Amino acid sequence: MNTKDNIIFVLSLFPVFIIRSYFSFYEILTIIFLFLIIFIINFFLLKYINQKKYIKLKFFYLSLILTLGIDNHLGLFNGLIQANINFFLKYFEIVYIPAFIILIFILLVFFIILKKTDYQKSSIIFIVTILSIFLFNIFDDSKSYKKIPYFNKQVKNKFQKITLIMIWDEMSGMNSLSSETKIGMEFNEDLKKFFQKYKFKYYTNNFSNSGNSITSIISLLNFYEEIDQNIRNNHVSPSKNYFVEYNVEINKLFEKFNSISVIQNLHINYCNSKFVKKCYQYNPFDLQKITAEVDSFSKIISIWNLNGSILGKFVWRSLKQLELVTSILEPEGEKLFIKNIINYTKKEILSEKYDLIFYHVLVPHKPFGFDKKCEYNLKISNLNLFFNNEKSIKQHNIERKCVVEIMDNFLESLGNLDNKKIYFISDHGSRITRSENSFLSTILGIKNFESKSYKAIKDKTITQKIFKENFNE
Repeated sequence: MNTKDNIIFVLSLFPVFIIRSYFSFYEILTIIFLFLIIFIINFFLLKYINQKKYIKLKFFYLSLILTLGIDNHLGLFNGLIQANINFFLKYFEIVYIPAFIILIFILLVFFIILKKTDYQKSSIIFIVTILSIFLFNIFDDSKSYKKIPYFNKQVKNKFQKITLIMIWDEMSGMNSLSSETKIGMEFNEDLKKFFQKYKFKYYTNNFSNSGNSITSIISLLNFYEEIDQNIRNNHVSPSKNYFVEYNVEINKLFEKFNSISVIQNLHINYCNSKFVKKCYQYNPFDLQKITAEVDSFSKIISIWNLNGSILGKFVWRSLKQLELVTSILEPEGEKLFIKNIINYTKKEILSEKYDLIFYHVLVPHKPFGFDKKCEYNLKISNLNLFFNNEKSIKQHNIERKCVVEIMDNFLESLGNLDNKKIYFISDHGSRITRSENSFLSTILGIKNFESKSYKAIKDKTITQKIFKENFNE
């Protein structure tokens, strides 16, 4: 009987995610070593409770193992909770509560089955069931690191003039709720000095046509001034890729260029256009592409969480809260490695292989993470989704000031900007409240080729309208 129990344990809890993850030999060895330690503990525990007087305890333990096995191989958090996030948020403020309830429900079902059936027979059924989903998980490559979009096509041409479009997600503009505070006014002054330094035309009273990233950006890319109710249906499609939420199917902006390099997040995939010659999507599996590093333990825990199990999510969140691991997942990872991503973007520009560099990262998107020195601080990122409005506005302003500092250092490092046209944009506002000046207020600054002076536009403007006019649409 003990042999069957141990087989169930191995089939249930073996960390299959290491097979499809970009781990070093040392990291794989560490995971296997930890699994062996847990297996040895399990072996002696089963030997101890494999007595008639402990039969209920044994059934409870086996029910727990089977529950975690189902979770491990099917990824119940992403498959059930994340896939129906709006439904669960309607009834639970914290998504970990329904996740815990699901685990308890499955555990109770297994416990009742074990208690009401002949274990000798039911154990065979359990082994066959777990073996089936184990084998499916082994051969299923949908969660492989290779599925994260990346390609680099050969480009022979050199471009003398380069357009750079940088979208900073969830960054409020100068006439926003966040700018009404003292630190918000400081941000406005910082931004004004930045625009003046680099000869931007900038818009002090600018708004997006939508507080939703998809609607806002797709309107931008296809030159819609007003919201078209068919934008989602006609221009984007839900992605079947585990690591992408939406694919952009129609992109009129990209048709105006010959060779495009895209730097994107895991939310929206812009790389389906035939004009995209190089595509980089933020990849927590493979940080080498942006020359970033993190400790192995943080990487292992983050990748385990990324594979979608409830247990992986619980462990990741607990260790992150205790500041024992640093999350490299999106969006935290993009803030953690923002300097690396910016350096990667700089290399793309200096290569002169592309006439458009298109950049969209989830910075300064919540959860917050920058301290006043613009260093990523794990403590700040924990639980800041529960900040009240006053605290959220204060931290959002710190994040905005950091973006300006990052942009300043970035453009400074590029040297002569005469052959570059730069768009400094945000998709929508902070969304701290539902008011227009929080939800829709956005950054918009445009530096033309060989720009010699700056100009402030104080009239109320809409990003999508200005963008359309700039491309003569």
